Amino acid sequence: MKKIIALTAGIILLASFSFSQEKGAFGLNFRVDPQPRIGMIYHFSKQFALRPYIGFSWGSADSKGEIQPLDDQPAFRGEREEELSSLHFGLGFLFYFYSQRDFSAYTGINFNYSRETSDTSISRPVRRREEEVKGNVYQTTALFGLQCRLMKNLTIFGEFGFGYIYGEQKRENRLDVTTKSRKWGLANSGIGLTFYF
Repeated sequence: MKKIIALTAGIILLASFSFSQEKGAFGLNFRVDPQPRIGMIYHFSKQFALRPYIGFSWGSADSKGEIQPLDDQPAFRGEREEELSSLHFGLGFLFYFYSQRDFSAYTGINFNYSRETSDTSISRPVRRREEEVKGNVYQTTALFGLQCRLMKNLTIFGEFGFGYIYGEQKRENRLDVTTKSRKWGLANSGIGLTFYF
């Protein structure tokens, strides 16, 4: 039984070396998970690839009427304005352990850094108050993915990961408060498209 398992594993390994993505292949990928990202992928050997990416978002919100203050005070009538922005940088190292015809499976490790900023201002008839929140998030993820060729130069991929996330958030108002968080769990999961040149 052990010989059969070893032989099967050997055949799969040889198949992966025979059918993996060609060395030197370069592509542009678009990914959607919690936030859209754009990046590139470079296969520096048949089994190994490097995948850097960047993502960003910006938004704003305005509200009028009954406003809940930034601290534990009673609600009041006024205006609240909020601007949110985030910037993400990431780098992934991928190992394609199986690939045949138009289908590939890979595993890898991914490093991600996010910078998040929130500016909030609250106006009421007698005064105006502002608060700024800045956060940094560091993430390391082990991932597993599947990739399928749709056309000659276009593939679709999906992946999920499990990793460690460390976050640090600093609230700047009358009192500077820093909050730190640490957690393990599913992370960096998503789907995307890769266009090879």
